[in-house]
Amino acid sequence: MLLTKLKKSPRKFLRLLKKNDLILVLIFLIGIFSRFYNLNWDEGYSFHPDERNIAASVSRIRFFSQMNPQFFAYGSFPIYLYRATGDLLNYLFKDDDWNYNWAKINVVGRWWSAFFSSLTLIFVYKLATKLFNNKVGMIAFFLTAFTAFLIQTAHFAVTESLLTFFIVIIVYLSLNILEKPSFSQSLKLVLTCGLALSTKISALTFFLPPTFAFLYLAAKNFKEKQFDRVISNLFNLFSFLLLSFCLFLIVCPFTLLDFEKFMESMKYEGGIVTGRLIVCYVYQFIKTQPYIYWVKNWVFTQGPLLALTSVLSFSYIIYLTLRERNIRFILLVIWPIVYFAIVGRWFAKFVRYLAPLYPFLAIFSAKFLVDFNRTFKNLKFILFLVLTTTFLYSLAFETIYFRPQTRILASNWIYQNIPPGAKVLTEHWDDGLPVSTELGNPGFYRIEQLTIYEPDNQEKINYYAEKLSEADYIVINSRRLYGTLINLPERYPITSRYYKLLFSGELGYEKVAQFTSYPALKIGKWQIEFNDDSSEETFQVYDHPKVMIFKNRKKFSREILLERLYHETLY
Repeated sequence: MLLTKLKKSPRKFLRLLKKNDLILVLIFLIGIFSRFYNLNWDEGYSFHPDERNIAASVSRIRFFSQMNPQFFAYGSFPIYLYRATGDLLNYLFKDDDWNYNWAKINVVGRWWSAFFSSLTLIFVYKLATKLFNNKVGMIAFFLTAFTAFLIQTAHFAVTESLLTFFIVIIVYLSLNILEKPSFSQSLKLVLTCGLALSTKISALTFFLPPTFAFLYLAAKNFKEKQFDRVISNLFNLFSFLLLSFCLFLIVCPFTLLDFEKFMESMKYEGGIVTGRLIVCYVYQFIKTQPYIYWVKNWVFTQGPLLALTSVLSFSYIIYLTLRERNIRFILLVIWPIVYFAIVGRWFAKFVRYLAPLYPFLAIFSAKFLVDFNRTFKNLKFILFLVLTTTFLYSLAFETIYFRPQTRILASNWIYQNIPPGAKVLTEHWDDGLPVSTELGNPGFYRIEQLTIYEPDNQEKINYYAEKLSEADYIVINSRRLYGTLINLPERYPITSRYYKLLFSGELGYEKVAQFTSYPALKIGKWQIEFNDDSSEETFQVYDHPKVMIFKNRKKFSREILLERLYHETLY
C-alpha cells in the first residue's frame, strides 16, 4: 500500500510517513527498549521459581541423545528453543555456561521473551487496523507497547510472552481464513497453533478462533447449498486440527514417551488452578472472588485509567458485536470472552494466566476510546489522559529495572551492618537472604529457616518462642508469607498473631531496615510512587519485593515470648 502511494505521489507519501509511520517507529523503539532493558535484573540469582525449573530442564537436554525435559508444567518448545540458542552461543563463544549456568540460561530465555513481546506489537497493530481503522490500530499499538504487565513478562524467561504472541497471530490468521481461505493461511495456523500448544497445554483454547472460522465458512456454504465447499471446509478443519496436534507431538514427544509423568504433572497443575489441591503458595487466593480479583489487579498491571477503560471497553465491544452482528467482530471477541470466562473462575489467580488477554484489552480500549472521542467531542481530553497516564505508569514501572534488585541491596546491607556469627532467621518457601555478593557470603552467619507454613498447634507456639529467643535478626524476604497468613487467622491463628506482634515490636524485635522498589516517577524533588503491596503477590515478589530486616533489641526470654504468643490465641 505504501509503495503504491509512493509511486502516485512522493510528497503525499512522505507526509503520511511523517504523520503515521514515524510515530509508529518511535513507539516501537521505545517499546523494544522497555522490554530488552536490563534483562539480567537479578544479576544471575534466579529469583523466579518457574525460571529455575525451566533452566534446570534446559540444562538436562542434549541434542539428540537426551531430549526428555523431565518437566511438564510447560511444553518442550521453549525448553528446546533456549537449549538450541545456548548451543549456538556455546559454539560461537566457546562457553558452555550458556547451557548449564542457570543465570545465563535465564538471560537467553528473557531475550526470547522480550523478542516475542516486541513482535506482538506489530501484529496487534495489523489486527486492529484490519478490523477497524488505522487510528484504532495506532492507539492499540501504543497501549500494548506501554502496558506495564507486558513489559514485566518480557523480563521473565517463562512462557507468557510466547503465548501472547501466538494468540494474537492466531486471531489475525483466523480472520484471513474467514475472508479468503488459502492453503498458506491454513499452514501458518498449523504452525502457530502447534507451537502454542507445545509451549503450554493451556493453549488448547487458542484453537477456538480458527475452529470457529472454518465452521462458520462451512455453515455459510451449507446455507448457500454449496455442499462441496462444506465438505472442503470441514476437511480443512479436520486437517488443521490433526496437523497441529501432530506438530505438537513432534515438538513434545515425551508427552507420550513419558506419559505417566506428563499426566502426573497435568493432574497436579489442574488441581492447583481449580482449587482441588490447596498448597501453601496458593493460600493467597483463599478469600478471593472469581473475576473481581482479576479485574482489581488490572489497576496494578495496566495502571488505573487504562484498567477502568479495559473494563468499559470489554463491555462496549460485546455490545458492539451484538449490535453489528459482524462476523469479524465475533471472531475478535470470541476467544477473549471464553478465555476470561474459564480462567476467571479458577481458584489460582496468578496474574500471568491472563497475560494473553492484554493485547485484546488494548484493542478493545482503542476502539472504545476512538468511538467515545467521536461521540463526545467536548471530552477529547479523555483519550489524551488515558494515553498519557498509561505511558507514565509504564515508565514508572520500568524504573524498577533501573534500580538494583531489593534482595541484593538488602544482602549488601546485611554484610555492612550485621556482624559475622550472628544468628539470622529467614522464612522457608522464599528465597533466602543474604545472597553472595562482593561484600560477603551467607557463610558469615548462622542462618536458619523458620518453617512458618507448618500447621499451627501447641508445638508451633513453643517453636516460635524458642527460635525467636535465640536469634539476633529476622529477615523477611518478601510479603509472600506474611502478606497472606496474617489475613488467615482461622487457619493460622498463631502465625497471624506472630506477624502482628513482630511488626508492632511486641516480640522485642525492631525493624532496622526496609528495602522497596515500587514503580515510581521522580523529577527533581517531586516524586510519585505506586505502592503495589496489595497486588497479586507474583506481580511483586520476583523483581521488586519488599524486604524487611528486624533486630532483636530486647532479647526477650523464651518464657516472655510464650506468654505474648499465647495471649488471645485460643484452641
